[in-house]
Amino acid sequence: MIVRRGQRKPEATDLLASIAREVRSGVQLISQLLGSPSDERSALREQLLGLEGRAVDLHFNLMTHIRSVFVTPLPRQDIYALSQQLNRTMEHVVAAGDLILARPHLVLPTQSADQLETLSRQLDLTVAAMSRLEDLDLLEDYWIQMQRLTKQANRTHRAWLTSTDNAFQPNIALQQAQIADALLAAVQDQRAVAVTAGSIIVRES
Repeated sequence: MIVRRGQRKPEATDLLASIAREVRSGVQLISQLLGSPSDERSALREQLLGLEGRAVDLHFNLMTHIRSVFVTPLPRQDIYALSQQLNRTMEHVVAAGDLILARPHLVLPTQSADQLETLSRQLDLTVAAMSRLEDLDLLEDYWIQMQRLTKQANRTHRAWLTSTDNAFQPNIALQQAQIADALLAAVQDQRAVAVTAGSIIVRES
């Protein structure tokens, strides 16, 4: 049963929103990484790993919380799915960061910044949605916008891959594809969060 307006927001909702904020901070760090000199990048990686660790801790705290309370704002399987999908997003964000760090001389195309912007927009929407899971109208708008952003990300991904068609060294194209794939995987994980939100709308309407 969803907690309605006027009732105290449950801790589970707060924890989900906190996980989403950590993931959003991770994407912001990746954007910062692209414009940082090599000697500053290792510090940014440590920050990124710290965010990942906090997201995992929040996930564990959430699992402990829903086992210890009698009533939850959503079915426990939905809460678990949302938290797991958010942590999967973080895993792919960290993977993209590691791949970028491993190739300090690789020049990324403009599509990389476009993809990060789309992912950041997704996470802005996710933070808002996780904070207001009781608002079915907001969830419906969230679901619609996430579908549109994912389609946009798919187009950007294709443009990124085809931009390397004329690369003289095949390994350069492969390196670009690995980073592009990691970011697209994060985008797809965010769509999975929206799909779970969509199932809540259908069930609660």
